[in-house]
Amino acid sequence: MASSSSTVARTRQANSALHPDDAMALRAAALSAWAKRNARIIIGLSALAVLVVGGLVVWAYLKGQREAQAAEQLMGLRQNPAVATAAGSRELEGFIQQYDGTTEADEARLMLAQLRLDAGNPRAAVTELTRLAGSGSSLAPQAGMMLGSAHAQAGDRPAAIRAYEQAAEKSGLRYQRFEALGQAALQHEVGGNYAGAVEIYRRLLADAEPNSEQRTIVEMRMTEALARVGAR
Repeated sequence: MASSSSTVARTRQANSALHPDDAMALRAAALSAWAKRNARIIIGLSALAVLVVGGLVVWAYLKGQREAQAAEQLMGLRQNPAVATAAGSRELEGFIQQYDGTTEADEARLMLAQLRLDAGNPRAAVTELTRLAGSGSSLAPQAGMMLGSAHAQAGDRPAAIRAYEQAAEKSGLRYQRFEALGQAALQHEVGGNYAGAVEIYRRLLADAEPNSEQRTIVEMRMTEALARVGAR
């Protein structure tokens, strides 16, 4: 009797189990019902997604257009001999304001700073270069080198050394680091701080490749600086 009851129970369970296709149909029906209940939310989210994606596409297009215009105008400025005049400097300033935030504007800042250095006005060049040297621009190391030169020309040796060392820190290229730190060491020597120069030369040697020309030059300069330290 018990065996017969168990057989009946198993038969009922087997009959009551849903076929996979039926289970899928039930889930689809439940999803459809949920979608009907939340139609406004779905429509709102879909519209928001379209707006976001569309906005990104428009932003990318406008950004590309602005950069293309900046590149074209900067090329024209480079080819214009009048850019070296006072009127040309004002044109560069206007270009920087119009296309601020682009690589081309940063290039124009370097051009303007060089014009001011060539005109014997290093303090005006410092104003342009300080912001660029401290930024995340790919041109920051180059601006730092020029900033060091501007400070040196203005007679501010400590500021020149700081600018050169900052340029070395920002540079991802070995030759740029060597050039920046080498200039910082020279500024120490010009100021009579040969011990400070030796410290930088030791840093350069630690980063120099064995048997390289750079290493030979640094070793020679460090030997000369050490001799001057010992002579004091």
